[in-house]
Amino acid sequence: MFASQYSPLEIVLLKPERIEEMELAVQWLQRHSTVVVDMALLDDSNAQRFIDFLSGAVWSLDGSIQRVSDEVIVAAPMAIRLTSGSEAETEISSHPATLANFASFAPERLIALAV
Repeated sequence: MFASQYSPLEIVLLKPERIEEMELAVQWLQRHSTVVVDMALLDDSNAQRFIDFLSGAVWSLDGSIQRVSDEVIVAAPMAIRLTSGSEAETEISSHPATLANFASFAPERLIALAV
């Protein structure tokens, strides 16, 4: 089996029930893991405290943080770039390896790439 020289990227899903669990999210970020936090079980005040604390940690680690929905945020370490909406669509369509950029190849080549 193919063994990679790199560690696999890790995405950690958290659904905290108490504000004290925010330290766990920071520990995962320090280990270079992306953290998805569903704050549905926290009241509004504690959810905001969680976001504030995590935002400070992300800033200190040169990472990034993004709101996915009213109750879900994603915090990523420095090596991961978070992109959303039209920004993501623009990056994908302009990326040199997209299928649309292979239009100059013969049709049989396009079929092989699409598989």
